[in-house]
Amino acid sequence: MVKARLMNKADDFKKLGVNPNAVEMWEDGKRNDPKPGYGEEYYFDVITEDGFKVVIYFHASSPMDKIDGYTPEAGIMVTTPDGKTHSEGFLMKYEPEQIHLGTEKCDIQAGPHTATGDFKTYDVHIEPEKGIGADLHYEALVDPFRQGTAEVALGEHDEYFYTDLSVPKLTVTGTVFVNGQKYDINGQGYHDHQWMNISQLQAWHHWLWGHLYTEHYTVVIYDFVTSERFGFANVPLFGVFDNQTGKLIFETDGNMNRQTEVYLQEKTQKEFPKVSNYIFKNHDGTEVEFRVEAKEEIEIRDMYGDAQPEIRQRFDAIGLKPAYVRYFAKGSLTLAIDGQTITESGDMIYEYPYIGKEDERANV
Repeated sequence: MVKARLMNKADDFKKLGVNPNAVEMWEDGKRNDPKPGYGEEYYFDVITEDGFKVVIYFHASSPMDKIDGYTPEAGIMVTTPDGKTHSEGFLMKYEPEQIHLGTEKCDIQAGPHTATGDFKTYDVHIEPEKGIGADLHYEALVDPFRQGTAEVALGEHDEYFYTDLSVPKLTVTGTVFVNGQKYDINGQGYHDHQWMNISQLQAWHHWLWGHLYTEHYTVVIYDFVTSERFGFANVPLFGVFDNQTGKLIFETDGNMNRQTEVYLQEKTQKEFPKVSNYIFKNHDGTEVEFRVEAKEEIEIRDMYGDAQPEIRQRFDAIGLKPAYVRYFAKGSLTLAIDGQTITESGDMIYEYPYIGKEDERANV
C-alpha cells in the first residue's frame, strides 16, 4: 500500500478548501494551530550580485514541541563575498506572547523581527540584535508554486501531512548588517511557507531542496524520500517557470528518474550526492532534465556526531543518524520547446538534510 502521496485529487482540494485553479493570498497566512506535534515556518533567501548569500527563517511552532502554544524563533545567516558564514543570529527564541501570525496573507512577527507579503511583494526585517540583521524588499518575478494542494500526505490513511508553498523567484533589494556594518544589496531570492503535523525526523529519510535561476527559466525542486516507516517512498515536487511571462510551463506528474554521484562528507562521515541528475518524463511525453552539481559547502550540521552520547543512543534506537549540508551549486536545465532542445545553467543554493541511516533502499 502507498504510504505517501501528493494530495492533488479533486476530493483533496475540496477537503482542504483550496482552489485548484489559483493560489489565493490566504494560503500564505496561518495554516496550523500550535497544537502538540504541529509546526509552521517561513523561509526567505537571496544571492546578491556581489556575492552575499542570505538565509532568513521564522518558526511559529515546531512539530517537535509536545506542548500547546507557539514557540517562536527567528534566524538569519549571511555568507559574505569572502566565503565566511556569519550565523550569530541563526537561532533567536522568543516567548509565546511575542508572536503574531496573520490569517489573510503572510504576516508574521517573532520578537522584533517581521515578514509580510502577498505573493507579489514581501518586506522582511531582522533586527540586528547580535550584530547581524537585514531589511529586505522582495518583488515576485514569477507566480507562486503550489503543486497539487501543497500537501504531501503520509500514512496508510493520510493521517500526516507535510507541505511546501513557494514563490520561486523574486528581486531583492535592501540592506544587510554583519558585525554591525551595513551593506546595500541587490539580488534574486526565494520564499516558501511550510506547515506540518509530523516531525521531519519521523517523516523523511532525506530530501534535496533547491531553486535555480537561468536566463530564461526558473526551476524549483523538492525531492522527498520518506523514512522506512513510510516505505522509502519518493514524492518529487518540481516546476519550471518562464521568466518572461512568470508562468509555470512544466511540473512533474511524479514520473522521475534520478542518478547520483556521491562523495564522503568529511564531518558527518556520510555519503552525500555531489551530483544529482534528474529526468522528469510526464505521461504526455514531455521531458525535462535537471542537473545539480555541488561546488561549495556553506553550512554543515552533524546532529548525530555532535550530540551527547545519550542523544546518540536515542537516535540509534530509532534508526536515525541526522546530518545536514547546505550547498552553493551549479544547476542546469534541459527541455524541449517548439521542436528545439534548450539547455541553460546558473548558480543555485540547495540543501540536503540526510536524516536516516545509510540504507540502499533509500536511493541517496
